[in-house]
Amino acid sequence: MTPLISKPGAYSGISNADYHRNPHLLPDFSLSASGAKTILSRSLFHFWADSPMNPNRPEDSDKPHFVEGRAAHDLLLLPDQWSKLYHVTPAGFTRSATRRWAEEIEAVEYAESRGKSILSHSQHQKVLAMADAIGLQSVARNALSNGEAEVTIAWQDKETGVWLRCRPDWLPHPVIKGADVRVVTDLKFMAPEYCSPAGFSNAIDRFGYHLAAAFYFEGIKHAYGKEPTHWLHLVVEKEFPYSVSLYPLPAADIERGRHQMRMAVTRFADALSADKWPSYADEPTEVGLPGWARKTIDQFGSRQDAALINATSGE
Repeated sequence: MTPLISKPGAYSGISNADYHRNPHLLPDFSLSASGAKTILSRSLFHFWADSPMNPNRPEDSDKPHFVEGRAAHDLLLLPDQWSKLYHVTPAGFTRSATRRWAEEIEAVEYAESRGKSILSHSQHQKVLAMADAIGLQSVARNALSNGEAEVTIAWQDKETGVWLRCRPDWLPHPVIKGADVRVVTDLKFMAPEYCSPAGFSNAIDRFGYHLAAAFYFEGIKHAYGKEPTHWLHLVVEKEFPYSVSLYPLPAADIERGRHQMRMAVTRFADALSADKWPSYADEPTEVGLPGWARKTIDQFGSRQDAALINATSGE
């Protein structure tokens, strides 16, 4: 089957479903930032299991805390497509009231059959509030203007030859045209505990945002000739008061992401070549108590031995 993308470059119009799930997106299986995170934090087997290589890969499910952020993201960046992607139910709607909401239940079922995500009235109100919050912040508003959303970038790694891909939220025209200042904005809708500077610092580590930035830097350089000069996280709180925060990512942390990216790409290339996708411990691997538990037990045992010796010597 002919791949959707046959050569390296930047491509508009690739659907989110094709980007994440189509085994024929590229001439061969490929690695993205999310896959690299899985390889490094879990195993090659976990990556394979949730990739298009797995013919029995389970369908994605809409979790409420994910669908709200994705809906706000699409409302801001893909407004022309929003109504094709989401269906909003009226206030008070419940599927259990089959007589009262018979027509709406039919509409929901039809929307689901078309692959739309379902938002309740209250979820929709939250999505609108998050989008409005960005509109009220001038720097954030400008960061998401004059550019293109959801451009798919594909390239081949020079060292291994494997295909790599990324999909920046927003590519400003200065980045595409190679201007002197090239700022890429990464839009994040976050739980409140991750929105303060300290909280988002933890999120960068936990979710591997520095690794993702490394992928984007590399892909943008391959597609447009120059990598970004700055990487800006635009963080929106998913609960009232929907704070908007601007967090540039330090260049030194992007370099750390490049190091991790190299590790993940090498492991992926080796596994793809051998068609072997090991899990945590395919061979017997000795695992014992964690160091802190051993220390606690050993110290307790030492105290007990000392007490016994002291008691015996006092007889």
